[in-house]
Parts: sequence; structure tokens; C-alpha cells
Amino acid sequence: MRFLCVAISLTLLAGCGPAAEQSASGASDAPVACADGSTRLSGTGLCQSEASALLVSDPDVRTPELENCTWSVKEIMLPGDEALLYRAATCGGVETILEYAGGAHRAEISYGSSAVYGDAARGRIVVALYGTDPDPQGALNAAIAELPARDRGSCQIVPAEREGWPADALLIAPSAQARARLFEGRPVVACGPLGIDETKVSYWRVRQGFAWFFDLGDRDPDFSAGNMAVFSRSPDGSWRLKA
Repeated sequence: MRFLCVAISLTLLAGCGPAAEQSASGASDAPVACADGSTRLSGTGLCQSEASALLVSDPDVRTPELENCTWSVKEIMLPGDEALLYRAATCGGVETILEYAGGAHRAEISYGSSAVYGDAARGRIVVALYGTDPDPQGALNAAIAELPARDRGSCQIVPAEREGWPADALLIAPSAQARARLFEGRPVVACGPLGIDETKVSYWRVRQGFAWFFDLGDRDPDFSAGNMAVFSRSPDGSWRLKA
């Protein structure tokens, strides 16, 4: 299978789209002020009200509960005129910022800064992105193929079906027969590092041209992982939800 292959560096397209206007002489003017009083996102040029209108939250997905924090939409610019929008918390003046890095086999999204978890979270990978060409579930099947022989035949891709998780969340988990051999009453941790781990929140999603593996840990993250989405720039400069 072919995995996602992207460059590590990103180019932020300044002065494009709604973030700037051209004067009659052709020179760039200062960015148009946001009617909602927010500062435009530097890559997409979107105001907070515009970004929020695009990033429609799934009412069935649980939003982290954080005290004394405010939430706003942030962006990660991706290759190919695409942007990942996500909601993140600001607490005590500290913003939660996620960062992107590409690679030969997968791309990674990690903490650049964390409003809740501070320096301890910096650099921790929270999402891994794999390509879906030619097989949408190719990354999941590859993860199973890399397991020891004793586990390979008993691990399978199954719907997660957990309250508060996205409806399309998937797990790599033991079959019912294999699960019956595990210790009853204990959290299930099986099928390798990309498999089920009931001691924390981790799951797969296959959508928008990526296989996403979320590894959110055992405490509420300070960003809304279940409502992240990729948007593509249209020829007219507007942003639309990627299919």
C-alpha cells in the first residue's frame, strides 16, 4: 500500500483569499478587520465567526470539560491548499496549539503548546495520519499484518461504538473468541500499539482522504479531537469541507 507522503515544511500563504484586499493601484492593503473583533487566522484568512460556521460540531461527540478556559478555532496548514481546523482551549492566557510534521510513511500532529498540560505535553503525538490510496483501511490492515503471528489471526477491524466518540470510530481489537480468553474485568489492551487500549482514549477514523489514529491519553485533551476537519481552498479563495 502507499502511505501518505508529505513534506515537513509548510508554506503559509500570506495575502491570499479573504485576509487581504488589493487596492486600485494593485498594492496590498492591510488585512480587512473581522466584524466579530477576532484576529484572522494567518493561513486561511478566516475570522473566528467564519471558521466556526465551517467547523460544525457533531452534537453526539463529547467535548472536553475544562474549567476557566475559553475555546476558539485554530488551524494547521496542510500541503495541497488544505487546512485542518480544530477547536482548542486557552486557559490562563496560554493557548493550546497543535503542530504538523510530514514523513515518508505517515504524518503526525503533536502538541506545540498545551494550556492544561504545559511543557509535559509538548511534542506528544496525538494524531497520526496515513494515506488511504488504494485501500481506505490499508493502514489498519498493515498494523494487523505487523503483529506477531499469534495475534495476527485474532485481531480485526471493528466499529468502536462508544458513547461520546465519533460514530465512524474504529478499533483494531481481538475477536470475540480471543477476547473470551482475556482476563475478565480488566481493561483490554491488545493488538499492538495501534490496537485497542481501554486504559485511555484511542481510536481510528477513515475520512477525508486519511486514516486517522487518535491517541488522546487517559485525561481530557485541551482540544476537541472528535470535531477536527480538513478544508480545501476553492479557486475563488473560499474554503470548503473536503469530501
